[in-house]
Amino acid sequence: MINTNQHCANHEAARSRKFSIFRRRVKLQNSPPAGVIFKQADTPEELTQVCKLLYDSYTQVGYMKEDGTGYRFTPYYILPSSYTLIAKQGETVIATTTVIVKSQEELPVEQIFSLDHITKWDRRIAEASSLTVHPDYRSQEGSLIHALLKYMFQVAREDLSIHDLVMACTPKHMDFYEALLLFRRLSHEVIDAFDYVNGTTATGAYLNFTEMHADYQRVYGDTPDERNLFKYYMEYEFDSFQKLSKVSTAYDGNRWSAKELEHFLHGPIQGAASLTPDELKLLRRHYPTHEYDHLFGAQEVTSALIDTDIAGLVRLRTNMETPVVLRRIETDRVHLTTPKPYELLNAKELRLLLGTYAQSPIKVQSITLTGGPNAIVRFDPTSSPQVRELLSNATALKPPVRLTDIFAEAFQPPELAHAG
Repeated sequence: MINTNQHCANHEAARSRKFSIFRRRVKLQNSPPAGVIFKQADTPEELTQVCKLLYDSYTQVGYMKEDGTGYRFTPYYILPSSYTLIAKQGETVIATTTVIVKSQEELPVEQIFSLDHITKWDRRIAEASSLTVHPDYRSQEGSLIHALLKYMFQVAREDLSIHDLVMACTPKHMDFYEALLLFRRLSHEVIDAFDYVNGTTATGAYLNFTEMHADYQRVYGDTPDERNLFKYYMEYEFDSFQKLSKVSTAYDGNRWSAKELEHFLHGPIQGAASLTPDELKLLRRHYPTHEYDHLFGAQEVTSALIDTDIAGLVRLRTNMETPVVLRRIETDRVHLTTPKPYELLNAKELRLLLGTYAQSPIKVQSITLTGGPNAIVRFDPTSSPQVRELLSNATALKPPVRLTDIFAEAFQPPELAHAG
């Protein structure tokens, strides 16, 4: 036991010294690189440049194999739950990263790490993915990478209402995220082969935004300005940071038109050729309407779908009501989250809270508890015209209703701090 404790103490001391060295080497500026703007990639031309930049960077370091296309393309770049951010100098994209908001589908990192221990009631999770900087701009003492990360954190917190940002990276890069940015490990396990990046070894970590301010102030509050990540990430404001151009709810934002989607799938990028049948089905479910039919060929849509983040109430057979948050609406079912999922087993009706009024009740047919605070409510689609109307007109969900006063009764004070 003594030897084990001594080993742990020595390990922590060595880790602390290494992190201290990393922090002393930081040299920050109080402004972003001159002439560079930071924005969402919201045109086909910008996202095409992103795919080209990622292909060049990833093939160079072995994160993907050369396939002759010149572009890296995954469904996550065009899912409505994904937001690709770029640094742009003139008309050229010089750096990029993508924020993927967790919906019903798994995030890429969930292929190798469980998120169960950070998944809590009404805490929104997103993954930071596909971070790269053009080789010509990787110097400047890291000013571009820090500015892009600051922009990503700001977008995730303020525009997308994210509570926890997860990521996967190679072990040699993990010190940067742990030592400087105060990410916490999802697991101390090192994965030998992460298929999303061509079988590269990977470790996982997350950043808790609700504790980020206090953590950064504790670690960096008294350091000189050029090494003060608290001031840089939490206090400085950069005029070159643009607000997101397409945000409607946490899960339904960057939706591309049929013409734009055709550019990605069948235009210069030829994205459809690089996707698996399951990935095409995934895209088809998120682009289910008739104007997209010609893009997917044999990939028939099984049901319309909206990922959202609106409030609702479930009336129990005792006539009591329990609050829920709807995460996905389909033609015959609703995926939702609730602080007391076991109460739903006695459910009778579901009402959506849109605008200032509750919609007509939807009769519940069955309830399936799917783990943690999550459940699926099934109903008869023929008896729910309001759901059909929502699925055919997603704008009816804009803006989403956040948790209302009626929800407060379901929470103790510590939990209420994270609601809404």
